[in-house]
Amino acid sequence: MIWPFRPRPPLGVALAVRLQNLALRPLREQTLDDGWVVVDVETGGLNPRVDPLLAIGAVTVRDGVIVMAPTCEVSLRQREATATDNILVHGITTGQQLAGLEPAQALLDWLEFAGGSPRLAYHAAFDRLALERAGRAWLGLRDRAIWLDLAVLAPLLVPQGPGFNRPLDDWLAYFRIPVYQRHGALADAYATAQLWLALLPAARTRKLTQLRQLLRFSRQARWLNSGQM
Repeated sequence: MIWPFRPRPPLGVALAVRLQNLALRPLREQTLDDGWVVVDVETGGLNPRVDPLLAIGAVTVRDGVIVMAPTCEVSLRQREATATDNILVHGITTGQQLAGLEPAQALLDWLEFAGGSPRLAYHAAFDRLALERAGRAWLGLRDRAIWLDLAVLAPLLVPQGPGFNRPLDDWLAYFRIPVYQRHGALADAYATAQLWLALLPAARTRKLTQLRQLLRFSRQARWLNSGQM
């Protein structure tokens, strides 16, 4: 079994103190110029409900710029490595999987980096579920941060673009965003952050400068033709 969910291993004193000191109160009064955390995860399969969380990568965007340091890049130690065909997808070798951080420590590193900032991701439901599931399993914690899905926001903000339900690469190509590396958690988070920067002018043109406005705007996707989604 790769992912030992039950029983949850007890935290050591140092990790327990870090967990107690987490400041995860979700920020709700957010503007486009404030700090946004862009995150991507790598998992041992395509189902975040059952497949193990392998790695987390995240960067911060503030004042229309990707903050180059600090960033977050952690790998979670596995009891057993994933299958070879899965390794070919995410590129995390057997040795890297077995030598990763203790999962509770890796998750605390991520949560301390992210704090209460809104999370941005591409196909955010996948990342959110993988992270929330791991947080409950290893820390007994539910992260209540607010998420925005760029896979939904991008076609709403730029309707002439590739459209709904398209891979991230299609949007990177549309905006002519150069990609030097993909399919690693941090590299994909950086690519997603570049997409967010490309979308900011369209958001400002529509006067969508507040988090609550973007959340309401994202909900419009529910009423679009299901054939587009």
